[in-house]
Amino acid sequence: MAINQKVTLGIPFYQKSKVDHLKTCIDSILSQTYVPSVIHLIQDGPVNGDISNLIDKYIQKYPDNFKILILPKKGLPYALNQSIKKSNTKYYARMDADDIAIQNRLEIQFNYLEENPNIDILGTWAYEFKNDYNKNDLYINKTPNVIKLINEYVHYRNPLIHPSVMFRINLFKKIGFYNEKMITDQDLELWGRALKNKINISNIQQPLLFLRTNDRLIRRSQLPAIKRQIIIRYSYNTWSLKLNFLKLISILLRVLPFRIREWAYNNLRNF
Repeated sequence: MAINQKVTLGIPFYQKSKVDHLKTCIDSILSQTYVPSVIHLIQDGPVNGDISNLIDKYIQKYPDNFKILILPKKGLPYALNQSIKKSNTKYYARMDADDIAIQNRLEIQFNYLEENPNIDILGTWAYEFKNDYNKNDLYINKTPNVIKLINEYVHYRNPLIHPSVMFRINLFKKIGFYNEKMITDQDLELWGRALKNKINISNIQQPLLFLRTNDRLIRRSQLPAIKRQIIIRYSYNTWSLKLNFLKLISILLRVLPFRIREWAYNNLRNF
């Protein structure tokens, strides 16, 4: 396998991570056309024996590629920050423990960033699925590559798919790390802060990730998550009546009955 010495990739996992999903996720990274020189397996709090045994197998088989970070249970933003701070490569890539990377994902993102030194944050589109995916029945979550649209999206929907993102490591010296108070939506807060600081963001216009969406709408409708959404959305303001209206609607949708939220999620995102 071709090793890319300029990329670190972090995979956070925790007690509720499913062993088979985590294994599929890690294998999809090891199958990349460009395999990261360092893969951080980021343990967010105590985990069960099955997960520990799986991680031990990878560490023993690929001692030069994997590094285990065992952390106290403090949430995703803390876990990501610790991983980023321990990285000394040019780029840092995200991955969630239940998603699957398409084989040339990292190569495409790496080459794009090498060719476009003005871009500091780069996401991709993703194929969305629940449980086991059917390749003939996948929704493509599309995100914009034009900075004007990204500035608009951040008011009412997420302009990047978080586990698809690759960063320039020096970005975090410019704007700081993830806000560890934001247990949810920490990515949206970071994008807003980046845009305030005139950081260039883009998205590869093709799906390079299979994204598992189980329970996403349920998590987003919990009261603490809604409160964080309000704080984040209104920390990045606009004079546009249209965008302020969409911002309000995006928050109100979270308190509506599940069936309405599910319909809106499936039918309104790409308008």
